[in-house]
Amino acid sequence: MRKRVMCLAAVLAACSDPAPEPTPQANVDPQQMEFRCGDYSSMPAEQVEACTSLISLYGDATANRSRLALAYLSRGTAHKRSGDGARSEPDYREAIRLHSIPIDSGEREVLNLNDRCWARAVAMIDLDAALDDCNEALRLMPDFVPALDSRAFLHLRGGRFQDAITDYDAAIQGSPQDSWSLYGRGIAKLRMGDSAGGQADIEASKGVQDVAAEFAAYGFAP
Repeated sequence: MRKRVMCLAAVLAACSDPAPEPTPQANVDPQQMEFRCGDYSSMPAEQVEACTSLISLYGDATANRSRLALAYLSRGTAHKRSGDGARSEPDYREAIRLHSIPIDSGEREVLNLNDRCWARAVAMIDLDAALDDCNEALRLMPDFVPALDSRAFLHLRGGRFQDAITDYDAAIQGSPQDSWSLYGRGIAKLRMGDSAGGQADIEASKGVQDVAAEFAAYGFAP
């Protein structure tokens, strides 16, 4: 599972206190459950089961809102992988709703805006609003790599491959070992007819972390 929530200690004066850990349950390893929920190489039913357990484990949306939103987003994608759109959309909308809570309360922080941009892009829901979220995050912090990557993915979704490459270039300049940005740029280059450049980016991405199954779950394969 891609971790969209990042600590900004390097660029902000200080980070907020981390969200409380979920309350342990008998025979449940939260880290293992997170891995299984975010394992796009597994069978969809297995991913759904893991994400459902994780959602039950997190429970408290206030204390674990970002983690909970990621679990709903992953479960929605697992449902979509299985062809069950009737179940995927409510999960996607719940992920977006959870990410919207701090924004709707007046917080204009780059993390929150980026998270909602990413959720909308993955879900393919309210894509114009997703672009507004990413643009606002980048207005507040122009070199914020996660938002550059999210906006690039949004362009990829829309078939705007040159715009995707431009944003991926900027993201990779800021984080050269970002496997998602490398893989996404590789896909965009392939769609633009640059077979050599696209394959080189994909191989470079795999050298860091293999994210092919996740991109395939979103409908992108070389």
